[in-house]
Amino acid sequence: MLNTTNEVSLNEYTPSDILKMDYNQMIGLVRETNRPPGGYNTIFQLAQRAFLKPDSRVLEIGTSTGITAVELAKLVGCKIKAIDINPVSLEEARKRAMQEGVGHLIEFELMDASQTDYLEESFDMVFCGNVTSLIPNREKAFAEYVRVLKNGGFIAAAPMYYVQQPSDELLKKVSDAIQVEIIPWESKYWYDFFTHDLLNKYWYEDYSFDYIETDTVNAFVDEILERDHLKSLCSESYEILSKKYREYMLLFRDNLSIMGYSLMLLRKENYKVDSELFTSSKIS
Repeated sequence: MLNTTNEVSLNEYTPSDILKMDYNQMIGLVRETNRPPGGYNTIFQLAQRAFLKPDSRVLEIGTSTGITAVELAKLVGCKIKAIDINPVSLEEARKRAMQEGVGHLIEFELMDASQTDYLEESFDMVFCGNVTSLIPNREKAFAEYVRVLKNGGFIAAAPMYYVQQPSDELLKKVSDAIQVEIIPWESKYWYDFFTHDLLNKYWYEDYSFDYIETDTVNAFVDEILERDHLKSLCSESYEILSKKYREYMLLFRDNLSIMGYSLMLLRKENYKVDSELFTSSKIS
């Protein structure tokens, strides 16, 4: 029986344990640096445009292995609460924060985003990346973001959506991989989803994902699988992990190549703000 505490020895993982894992569980095992859409650029832009300061308080939703929380702490020196539902990923996040010298700035907590125990108006920013799409009751989670956000504070989101229609087969494979039903939303879904009487759409920018060549994906996977801690797995478990993780990365490459994402900052106001009528576009 696999130990369910935060500290799990890799030699406890049986081949059956590996086979049952979805991708989100596997992230913690391989210690993947799980970034928001757009990676470091997204973290930097959202922190800069929201004017985060050392005395800012940030709540990160779905921290996974902690890269966003760690990077925000390094960039700004702010205090961060970072929550996730995966204890193995949280343990890796804590280790990374300590290694980067920012462990004193971040509290990692095992918590459901749709039911936190934080007081109202506790945070200057709620950073949710794309994780809202993975939460079963996303409407309840969004209401929680608004509840714990201070007036004048920002929700920072990077929701993903399809720019081309995916096949039913692709949708099923991705849904099975992350154990969440994937719906082929377009960008308008998220624009409407994040509409709220108390939130002003402060800044918004669209991106599309690049197609990554197979050789590049395989080289990335090989590097991850060479990590020393994975040598503690028994040979059969390691072989199954190698096969599943590579399949996941190639699957996500195919999926992301027909997707885009938006960077969104939504500021909480204590009064309703009229939408902008006369918008403009950057001259290229």
